[in-house]
Amino acid sequence: MNAFRIKHLLLAALLLPAAASAQTTNSADSLWAVFENLQVPVPGRCFAIVDVKLPRNCVGRGLYRVSRHPRLDSLLTPEIERDLLAEINRRCDSLGKDSLLTSELFYVLRPYFDWARHEDPHYRIYMQNYADWNVYRKESQVRKLSRQLRMPAFSILQINDTLLVDRSLDPQFRRGDRIVAINGVKAGEYLKYGYGDRHTVPVRLMSRYYYSQVVDRFRIDLERDGKPVTVETQGEPGNDAVFRLTKAEELDRNIRTYAEAGCGYIAIPEFFPNNSRLIRIVHKAIGDFKKQGISRIILDLRRNPGGNGHAFDELLSIFIDKPVIDYCTGQRIKVTKTALRDYKFLKEEQLGQLVEMPDAEIVRSFPAVAKMYIPGMAYYVMVGPDTGSIAASFVNMLQYHGAAKLAGEPLLHNALKYGEEDEGGGIRPTLLAETSVSMVEIDECTRRSDGQVVPDIPIPAVAADYLTGRDGQIDKLLEVIGHGI
Repeated sequence: MNAFRIKHLLLAALLLPAAASAQTTNSADSLWAVFENLQVPVPGRCFAIVDVKLPRNCVGRGLYRVSRHPRLDSLLTPEIERDLLAEINRRCDSLGKDSLLTSELFYVLRPYFDWARHEDPHYRIYMQNYADWNVYRKESQVRKLSRQLRMPAFSILQINDTLLVDRSLDPQFRRGDRIVAINGVKAGEYLKYGYGDRHTVPVRLMSRYYYSQVVDRFRIDLERDGKPVTVETQGEPGNDAVFRLTKAEELDRNIRTYAEAGCGYIAIPEFFPNNSRLIRIVHKAIGDFKKQGISRIILDLRRNPGGNGHAFDELLSIFIDKPVIDYCTGQRIKVTKTALRDYKFLKEEQLGQLVEMPDAEIVRSFPAVAKMYIPGMAYYVMVGPDTGSIAASFVNMLQYHGAAKLAGEPLLHNALKYGEEDEGGGIRPTLLAETSVSMVEIDECTRRSDGQVVPDIPIPAVAADYLTGRDGQIDKLLEVIGHGI
């Protein structure tokens, strides 16, 4: 098989999560031939894009297994599989089609995908986009196409079934605008094909709906101040737009003071392979607040999906006044080929087993860095369903050690339970693929026996509180802080 076809045929949907790398696992010649035979052109697009049409009789017979995961395979009991397949077949019947395109396949199989993500928030399925091999024969052509794909230049806040404009690079859109439809497709239709992430961008939302992001003009129907508004725009190149929107969320621009409540505010939108700069900024900002006589600080991690735990001993030591910081009581690892390569204590005969990690491989606790601690401060940490991975561990450690009160919404179920992700694989012969697969099961120290992270100060997100462009949850927390809770 032509190596270029395997490596470069994929035109990934723009700016999927970082873990969502292109995969070609299970793409042996036999499956690849099946895959190619199922390809169909996507009509009415300004670029040559192909989809895959899967015969209906391939759907709903049985569920593929995630055998590399510590628990998903064993948790999928015959009873659960039966109930999931019943809903999958009901959805398939409701479409009334003999064959399903990628978006329809995701919608039909979503009960299984939602079940898996409930058990492990790391486990997600995304839809790959493919350029037509007969048109784009060179890597440079595919790169050019990727640069040309456009999107409306704003980010989206999703609260239940409501989509709102969040940040915008285009003055035609205002924060708090309710999105009614995009290119004639009602907002509710887009939501059928995604995971309901609180924070997203149009290209991610639209790529799941028949590749509808592959257009050169956008018509956005909005509701603003209770009145209908329609905006037409060519948008901006998707890579550039998302980069600029991300820059707008940088930590340096998210340090401010709420004078009326006498408190400071620091947003931490992500963690990095090297957190040293982040730690310096946070430490300095808190020190500056203290010099101003401000002792109450809001840390906002609602947008933080995680990242890297580099130098977390220093970061946590800013807030936790203890000589030793307890982290977990045990860990287990699923023995896979990747695990065998990364962990020398594992043996090949253990392949497929879930085994206890030896103490030498586990960080059960670690000494605090005493010089980092800033005394006399009270912290309120904003959290929500998008607070994940190492960010979930960070806020949990603050709560568990009594260093802060969490405010907002509960984290996703099992947000702390799994880690050490392996690369995901393509689900051939479809365009569906895994973002990643967790390898390690963790017993992290928490305040609750079920290991879930629940706020001390519940503040649910309500769409109506965001229509004016204000942050409804922050406003309510400021009221709570003002009352001295």
